[in-house]
Amino acid sequence: MRTLVVEDEVRLARHVSRALTNAGHETAVVHDGEAALADAKKNPYELIILDVMLPGIDGFEVLRRLRKAHVDSRVLILTARGELNDRVNGLAMGADDYLAKPFAMQELVARVAALGRRYAEKAPIKLQVADLTLDLTNNEVFRGDRRIEVSVRELTLLRVLMREPGRVFSRTELCEKVWEREHEYDMKLVEVFISRLRRKIDVPPLIHTVRHLGYTIRETAP
Repeated sequence: MRTLVVEDEVRLARHVSRALTNAGHETAVVHDGEAALADAKKNPYELIILDVMLPGIDGFEVLRRLRKAHVDSRVLILTARGELNDRVNGLAMGADDYLAKPFAMQELVARVAALGRRYAEKAPIKLQVADLTLDLTNNEVFRGDRRIEVSVRELTLLRVLMREPGRVFSRTELCEKVWEREHEYDMKLVEVFISRLRRKIDVPPLIHTVRHLGYTIRETAP
């Protein structure tokens, strides 16, 4: 299972990575929240092991931003022993499990294995609208049998639309979900990327403009 370890204690991160690698997992390690956000949005990790106490952006904020960006990786948060509020808050924000520090490495590996089984059972593999398919495992887009090259940002925008086909997304909402902008929304940016996607995938058209409201993806025009 592809796993990202987010832990600022370098020695502990190294031990966790080694234990998971020995258990057959593919691991990557980062040591702060900014790096975790950038890596997790770019790469399709199946699991993120996320320490709550990180320099700069803490683990809770990392988790909030990942869920807001529709990153669906399972998340195992690492909390201080006895911090009940941390565990409750983490689960409420979208974490899938928690483990209190200090922990036995065998228990961590067992928790990861359990989350891997749950991921395999529940995680969607593909999104589909008409003959347009988005493979979430490999981040690949197909229109029929034709593979379509898209950028990371185009892929994120398409994923947001395809998760809820038929729903109309305003330009502001798309800015929030794709660019995570909380101020000074750039509506032109949305229009530019919608136009790029249309040029690549829209024959016959699937992405529709709903006047005065925004955009939707569906097989027939609204």
